[in-house]
Amino acid sequence: MKELAKVADEIGKEKGLSKELLKEALEDSIKAAVIRKYGRLTDPEVTVDIERGKIDIKVPKEVVESVENKKYEILLEDAKKIKPDAELGDVIMVPISFQELGRQAATVAKQRMVEKIREAEKQVVYDEFQNKIGQIVTGVVLKSDKDSMIVSIGKTEAFMPKREIIPGDYYDRGDYVRALLLEIRVIRGWPQLILSRTHPDFLKKLFEVEIPEVFEGIIEVKAVAREPGDRAKVAVYSKNSNIDPVGACIGLKGTRINAISNELRGEKIDVIEWSPDPVKFVCNALSPADVILTNIFEDEKTIEVVVPDDQLSLAIGKRGQNVRLAAMLTGWRLDVLKESEYNIIRKERLQEQEEELKEFYEIYNLENIDVLDENMISKLIEHGIDDVEKLSTASVDEVVMALGVNEDQAVVIINSAIDYLTEKLEELDYEVEDEEELSENED
Repeated sequence: MKELAKVADEIGKEKGLSKELLKEALEDSIKAAVIRKYGRLTDPEVTVDIERGKIDIKVPKEVVESVENKKYEILLEDAKKIKPDAELGDVIMVPISFQELGRQAATVAKQRMVEKIREAEKQVVYDEFQNKIGQIVTGVVLKSDKDSMIVSIGKTEAFMPKREIIPGDYYDRGDYVRALLLEIRVIRGWPQLILSRTHPDFLKKLFEVEIPEVFEGIIEVKAVAREPGDRAKVAVYSKNSNIDPVGACIGLKGTRINAISNELRGEKIDVIEWSPDPVKFVCNALSPADVILTNIFEDEKTIEVVVPDDQLSLAIGKRGQNVRLAAMLTGWRLDVLKESEYNIIRKERLQEQEEELKEFYEIYNLENIDVLDENMISKLIEHGIDDVEKLSTASVDEVVMALGVNEDQAVVIINSAIDYLTEKLEELDYEVEDEEELSENED
């Protein structure tokens, strides 16, 4: 019995389990062994003293004159030794030794104890690490290869899959490593801690660790974009106008940002100032390139960025990395153009706009309404009814007031505008259908 209690105590110390939890696990496992030996109707009493290595087991037995089944019965004279006032027919709790359970029951007890302790260990892992998700943890490398890393953290182990390891990150067994506790997954019923050194939040948390102003909330890290092990962009902001958030994060002669870069195996980190103005934010994010002008297309969530011809490669970056990270950081699709290219596009757009305006003028010109003369058209324009569409949606009173005609005449004028637009729209529909049919035939 002492051996079983000692084993439980050693496992508890190794796994960081409380004495009370171990006591409960050991008592439950021994009860299971007793029930296996004496039957399911038995309700044993088990008391465990972990520190003293003492286990007391009692089973209920009926006091009888003649014992037929030793498991469930006890002689009156033997019962009185345990309980002096015992009488025939009483059921008393009789102490038994652990050895009386036999080897099979002892094996059951050990197996059940291990199961209970593992269940308790699960809860300990959850209780200890659930609130640490999203935080940096430090551990000792137990195993490291090209596909994964196993790290000892406190009383448990954590797993870092390949995608969460920075390219070029190499650790030997026994090395200390810092990583972000990304999540706790349940694998085959067991909680597994997943670590990451590639997640953007790892870089964000390193800023909190290395830069006091970020930790204190004076400077806020608004956004992070990374290509782990190579390059990253971090947007920072401070409500205090007297503080330079970028300079504070970089530190004197780059000491602060270099410390973070070294932790990330030399990952180059661009620190830029965040702005609530998306255009200004994008311009900052494309640093070190200078931006000449921008056009924002809200519906397409796109910002067109124009840079000097000699800075196009700088804005785009090697293999498109600079613009890609800037887009990830800002959340906008970025279309980077060199100045000479944009000038050509701008001319084409102006020509398109002129054509559209010309087409609009031709279709919606009030001169297309036969019932109107030049004088009437002038009066309508003076009253803000300057195209056919506005005339078609004008009220009778508005037309009467503008032209000084009666209501019947006003209705005729409005209906003329409506009839004209209906006819034009039908013509346009036919043209579109003809174009689509021609395209299909060509295909």
